[in-house]
Amino acid sequence: MKKEDLIKLGLDEETAKKVAAASEEELKGYVDKETHTTKLTELQTANTTITTLQGAIKKFDGVDVEQLKKDASDWETKYNTDVANIKRDSAIDMAIMQAKGRNPKAIKALLNSDKIKLKEDGTLEGFDLEGLKNSDGYLFDTEETQTIGTGFESGGGTGGGGVAEINAQIAQAMGVITK
Repeated sequence: MKKEDLIKLGLDEETAKKVAAASEEELKGYVDKETHTTKLTELQTANTTITTLQGAIKKFDGVDVEQLKKDASDWETKYNTDVANIKRDSAIDMAIMQAKGRNPKAIKALLNSDKIKLKEDGTLEGFDLEGLKNSDGYLFDTEETQTIGTGFESGGGTGGGGVAEINAQIAQAMGVITK
């Protein structure tokens, strides 16, 4: 209580002063009602959260965390290996297509895929397609150059008659009589 309130109750000023000072000292450890209500609400929320989390933890009771970590690591390793193999196989397929392979499946069967590695730059290490082309060339389309024509070279005749002379030679070869 305040000193003025105590004086109104009939205490003298000196006693009212001492009682007010003692009352202030006693109330120093107390908080106002609003702060108390806020803290009480926070405490109730925290207790509800704890109860919810304890229920969630009970669901995992008996689960071996180390085994879960090991399984996750194993799956990650398998995933990385599978992705690397897919990239390597795609690079092999692309190289076979660029080399004009006729049957990629048969060509891949003749390759030792364990020795073939895909480098970071996308090239294949241990991939000997040229050796396979030499030993099993039938698996690849080859580029053949064909000479089209009879081998006749123009301008090499003796008469120098040009087109008329050529027509006469063709007619004679065919057995046609010309005048």
